[in-house]
Amino acid sequence: MALTEAEQAVMDHLVGDPGPLQRSGEGAVPASVRFRRCRELPDGQLHAVAFSNREGQPRDLVLRTVRDPGGGWLVHPIGGGGGGHPPRSRPWVNFTAQWNTDMFAGGGDVIGDGAERAHLVRLAFADGTVVEDGAHHEVVLFHVPHGVALPARVEVLDEVGTILAAYDEFANLA
Repeated sequence: MALTEAEQAVMDHLVGDPGPLQRSGEGAVPASVRFRRCRELPDGQLHAVAFSNREGQPRDLVLRTVRDPGGGWLVHPIGGGGGGHPPRSRPWVNFTAQWNTDMFAGGGDVIGDGAERAHLVRLAFADGTVVEDGAHHEVVLFHVPHGVALPARVEVLDEVGTILAAYDEFANLA
């Protein structure tokens, strides 16, 4: 299957050599890259990807792509990790996020006991901003095109709207 231009930019970033510069890559083995989810945004896309690096370590990463003035795609890693997920006794989002005065972007895997029942995840920020995303393939991706006030209340809901879990996130960063 052919990659879109944005996916090709993500692939180029992933297979690049790791280094200290923002334009450095992740050292991914090309054949291991899986695009788990993409969410369209007015000014770009959010991508959740999984891959193995050249040392054979599994990695998950959330990235944002935006158009550059020349029409190409710029890749902005948001964050991620490897080594599995922490155990949780209820549904929980294993978040990675990035924010500033101009935007909030983030996402992660919906994990924990009961995560397979998750249908929707809602974030309600301290300033009243509320965003939602469906738990497609047990991955959620969020983007707010303006700054937000932390913390955020997270609600994980099932298909009929029953709250499976609710908790505060980013409280230590507010």
